Amino acid sequence: MKDKQYFNDLAHKWDEICTHPEEKIRYVMDKINIHKGNSVLDLGSGTGVILPYIEEKIGPNGKITALDFAENMIKISKEKYKDLYKNINFVVNDFYQFKTEISYDYVIAYSCYPHFKDKKAFFKKVNGLLSNNGKFVIAHIESKEKINSIHNGIESSINSDKLQPIHMLEDLVKSHGFEVIYSEDSQDYYILVCNK
Repeated sequence: MKDKQYFNDLAHKWDEICTHPEEKIRYVMDKINIHKGNSVLDLGSGTGVILPYIEEKIGPNGKITALDFAENMIKISKEKYKDLYKNINFVVNDFYQFKTEISYDYVIAYSCYPHFKDKKAFFKKVNGLLSNNGKFVIAHIESKEKINSIHNGIESSINSDKLQPIHMLEDLVKSHGFEVIYSEDSQDYYILVCNK
């Protein structure tokens, strides 16, 4: 509950305190390779930082579910995008409790993966939400060292896991039945793209 309160309290200024340069998001989106008409679950969607970039790729016939457990984050996102895009479903829910009839072509965990503590349940849930040959993405536009340092600095406010070296994450996702198709662990990015 502490994590949810933290994000709810900061939602109104989140876009000011967290920068997401366009060129870095575009770099990540190019690695993901989303197509027109795809269905995408933006997991931990927050204020909707990557929604316009997903929209660009999927077009008006695609579908997006913007999911976050912090209602104030979704409220900000809705205010920004509800009149702009008609194919986004904004959902306030805990990922582990989330239920849907949709099978997604992509599940994207952008800038949120460390906040999911129960990794076994996390990967099982992702697997169940993906269509056959669906893709799962974990992405950060900073190095794991920088992300871990940020989380160390706010440890009293939120409880998050640390990002591990990418080869360890690769082994973890493979043990849950995913096939790794791209990974990067650099000074600028932490990205993993997998096939179901």
